Amino acid sequence: MEDLFHTFRNSGEEEVTIASLPRPFVFTLRDTKQKVVLLQRNNLVAEASNAEPEKLSVVPNRFIEGKPYPIILGVQSDRCLSCGTEAQPKLQLEEKRIMDLFESQQEATRFTFHNIAEGNTHRFECAAFPGWFLCTSQENSQPLGVTNSLGETQITEFYFKRLQEG
Repeated sequence: MEDLFHTFRNSGEEEVTIASLPRPFVFTLRDTKQKVVLLQRNNLVAEASNAEPEKLSVVPNRFIEGKPYPIILGVQSDRCLSCGTEAQPKLQLEEKRIMDLFESQQEATRFTFHNIAEGNTHRFECAAFPGWFLCTSQENSQPLGVTNSLGETQITEFYFKRLQEG
């Protein structure tokens, strides 16, 4: 994860623009029950399957400070995972280009998750809704969601694996 932030960090000597940045890093996501995260009908779902996990585009949110590793997660370069704009968070895919969000200080917060590493697993806390975490259901083929009840029925720990560029 540190590589992601070092790659995108600006030394302060020049203005950072989309043209001067590398492309997003690519990661896959599995919950601790080994369900892979896949894109199905415009939803990310966790499914017990031998299928290849969905490739997620990842960039840091360079405008948020205070917690380590604030990241934006995208799918197929034109949709990003969001916690919505309502009073309660609702996980959804919104049509937004990930590199546009990388440039947008005002708009990116609802798309940002604090990546909290705990040994070999990661939790993803919604930046716009502190205390709410990305989760999967114990049941198969259910959409990803968010919960504020850690350690109860929802799974909030994930294996987050970076794929090598090739």
